[in-house]
Amino acid sequence: MKPARTIATLAAALAVAGCGATPPQAPNSEAKKLDASTSDISTECGLTYQITEFGGDHRKELASLESQAIASARSLAEVYHRNPDWIYQGETVRKIVGDALSMLHACGLTEAEESLRRAV
Repeated sequence: MKPARTIATLAAALAVAGCGATPPQAPNSEAKKLDASTSDISTECGLTYQITEFGGDHRKELASLESQAIASARSLAEVYHRNPDWIYQGETVRKIVGDALSMLHACGLTEAEESLRRAV
C-alpha cells in the first residue's frame, strides 16, 4: 500500500471511530422512558406556571398536575436505578435527574420533587 493511501485509510478509520454517541448510552427502551418522563415533567411545569399566572382557586388543577408529575418522576427514577451513568442526549441520567429536581422545585410541584428525591 502506498504511504498516502495508508495515511488516508488510517485517517478515515480514526474519524469513524471518533463518531457516534459517547458510551455508555442508555438502551433504546430506557431512552424512550427518559424522553417521555422529561418531556412530561417539562409540560407539567409549564402548565403549572400557566395555571398559577392568574388568581383564583387552582387546587384541583394543581393536584392533577402534581399527580401526573409524580408518575413522571417515578418513571425517571426507574431509569436512574438501572444506571445513573448512562448518557442520554449528551447528559448523564444523574444530571438529568438533578435538572428535573430543580425544575419541579422551581415550578412548585414539590410533592413530585420530593417523590423523585426519595426515589433516587
